[in-house]
Amino acid sequence: MRLRFKLHNFFLFFPLGIIGPYFALYLYQMGFTGVQVGLLLGTLPITTIFFQPVWSYLSDVLNTRRLMLVLGCLGAAGFAAGLAFADSFTATFLCGVMLSIMASHLIPVSTAIVLDYLEGEGKTESFGLIRLWGSIGFSVSSLVLGSLFLDQITVFYPWFLAGTYLVLGLLSFLLPEKGKTFVYPNLGRLDILKDEPLLTLFLLSIVFIGATLSISTNYQTLYLQIYDAVPLLVGATVSLQAVLEVPMMMVTPWLLSKFTMTQIILAGAVGLPLRWFLYIFIKDPAWVVPTQLLHGAAIVSFMVVGVSFIDKYVDKKWRATGQGLYNTAIHGVGSSLGLYMAGTVFEWMDITAVWILNTILGVVAVGLLYFSLRKFRAREIKNPGSEV
Repeated sequence: MRLRFKLHNFFLFFPLGIIGPYFALYLYQMGFTGVQVGLLLGTLPITTIFFQPVWSYLSDVLNTRRLMLVLGCLGAAGFAAGLAFADSFTATFLCGVMLSIMASHLIPVSTAIVLDYLEGEGKTESFGLIRLWGSIGFSVSSLVLGSLFLDQITVFYPWFLAGTYLVLGLLSFLLPEKGKTFVYPNLGRLDILKDEPLLTLFLLSIVFIGATLSISTNYQTLYLQIYDAVPLLVGATVSLQAVLEVPMMMVTPWLLSKFTMTQIILAGAVGLPLRWFLYIFIKDPAWVVPTQLLHGAAIVSFMVVGVSFIDKYVDKKWRATGQGLYNTAIHGVGSSLGLYMAGTVFEWMDITAVWILNTILGVVAVGLLYFSLRKFRAREIKNPGSEV
């Protein structure tokens, strides 16, 4: 069973290695302007804001997480293929938006299924050992597309993406259904943030973290090409950041035994503005490679420990919904905020200005995160019993 989860996580993040690093480049090579690219990239997370919590909520109250995954994968595959036939910005925009809607819930619902399984095994601290296969999937897809197909990205991009979602749909069908069936009278009374108000403050800080990560993911390949990086270096650089996540995720159980969740999360956040600050001055693409170490630490903090942090404070019957809210904050609201701003800044100025913007957003993120986690810690000291 665990092998099935690992394989599913591999292909769950495989399309992200195609969409995140290369979608902006694909759009620019299709001939769209900076404003158009910013509009599309910024709109996609907005669809996540509205649809990810809805799909996640329905998967909880209807007890149909596996079905939601399969339907989402099939829909995403269809609209990814539609990009190949789009002959205008409007058509591309519609296909991109619909793809985002159909795929918006795949990660939080999949995460809920994994957490159900690990809880049944009594090994929830091992989430990182399954999640690391997602990092491997991301690294493989980004390396293959960047190294072998970058010169013909407008031809291969839609079909590469569509095929990946079809495979993911098949693997989703093989997953177990929701671990424990809960009863939700009148479709349930959703009051997660009301019951745990400090989560609202935490999620606000995660919005700014998401803004910086989305800018980096979508503009790094463009940044490398502007400074004449060869395709192999582009693919290897993007892939490397995911490869470095793997050993860090492998030691996550050990880290959690030595440090609190709040310490690990805050440590990962601090490295982000430092990374963006270095990008302001780096003009030789080769020097981007060492900075990927900071990325690995951040991913462990927010895609592994942050996931567990949210799961700790949300009622288990709302497990998928809680993950949906977390993903909406980091990949929805945060991503939209970052991409709209970055698209406009890049159109008006240059890529250096984008990294200045990202550095500022990163500093704000660290400040908000420190403030929210300090409140969590103060509450735990006052009312001991569940260390974070």
